[in-house]
Amino acid sequence: MSNRRRLARERLEIYLVHLILMYRRITLIVGLLLLAYGVTTIFVNRIAGFAALFPAIFLLLVSNSYNAVVYTARFGAWIATLWRNDVE
Repeated sequence: MSNRRRLARERLEIYLVHLILMYRRITLIVGLLLLAYGVTTIFVNRIAGFAALFPAIFLLLVSNSYNAVVYTARFGAWIATLWRNDVE
């Protein structure tokens, strides 16, 4: 991997960390609403309830844990720069 590609990935990772931290309250509120929706939906339809619980748990984890934010930003930056070509 070239140095330029690694620097682009690191810059994108830093940007994503700041972006996720900036919207931490919104993620917390959306996570709590999705958690309430998932819990109430489990009684009607288990598959839909669990499908709503998994993103809710992830959003609550991201809104409360800095390590989760860093690893999410790393994964997002890696996915975003995965198929980029080096232009030199």
